[in-house]
Amino acid sequence: MPSATATGETVGHGDFRYRVDQKWGDLDPRRHNVQHCHEMVMDSRGRLICSSVSLGHDVLVYSKDGKLLDAWKHDLPEPHGMTLAGEGEDQTFWITDTITGAVVNLDLAGRVIRQLDPPPKDLLAGKPYKPTETTVTTDGDIYVADGYGSNLIFRYDSKGRLRDSFGGSDHFDCCHGIAVDYRTDQPTLLITSRAANAFQRWTLDGRHLMTYNLPGLSICRPVIDGDHTYFAVIVTKSWYNYDGMLAVLDKDMRVVSLPGGSEPPASQRDFHTVEYDNQTFLNPHDVCLDEDKNLYVPQWFSGRTYPIRLKRV
Repeated sequence: MPSATATGETVGHGDFRYRVDQKWGDLDPRRHNVQHCHEMVMDSRGRLICSSVSLGHDVLVYSKDGKLLDAWKHDLPEPHGMTLAGEGEDQTFWITDTITGAVVNLDLAGRVIRQLDPPPKDLLAGKPYKPTETTVTTDGDIYVADGYGSNLIFRYDSKGRLRDSFGGSDHFDCCHGIAVDYRTDQPTLLITSRAANAFQRWTLDGRHLMTYNLPGLSICRPVIDGDHTYFAVIVTKSWYNYDGMLAVLDKDMRVVSLPGGSEPPASQRDFHTVEYDNQTFLNPHDVCLDEDKNLYVPQWFSGRTYPIRLKRV
């Protein structure tokens, strides 16, 4: 296992450089141990909410200075996707569980509001249902990405009724993450095809529009902030060596910074030549931004590490 980057070391490129703080989210493992973490969002109260696999909790609630505010347990063996819906005090969280197939809606206090019914088995064509992510439109439609199962995207209405499905293995190789993109003339979906080192743009009614290829980068979910799109790159060359970095893309979907890696190639056609720095990350699984553009990174299968922070410089 590589040694941790010292606090204060700077990573990234161009206008997207960050000072690493490996100790930001450290907790007492006797009280809040983690096997690994998956995803993180910042809610309307300024709290950082992280899905985490542990015997004692499913969700960790942090302050921006890395202090634990709360921990919630809902008996989810593999809590994975963590998505925000709504605004202000009406905001809620959606969590997916890749073992049970549960897709659960929580309020800001961590209480269960409702749970989506799984899709009919005949739609799954004999494959397991292992949802990895959700996204919710302003109209309340809920999209569930079955990234570890059928590779289908299931669309539910605001009442939780299944409307339709699209995608599948003909289009995706691990549709790991999904997000609504309001930067286009009409809202669209950005959907990861992680094992294919790509992400795709779809209409809300399930029509493929475009594919963006990032050869050599196994990207997790798209995280949209202004003109930029962020990804955790969980691996580039080797799972065994705890490979990984982050990717920052501009409005033209060009990679402008690779924190934790070497400089992005000018051609943008192939990222296999990018070198992981062998110290900043241990399989980063997601990226979350605060209002100051600092990044918070939960990590998967990373030696029981807590989330780390990258402070924008």
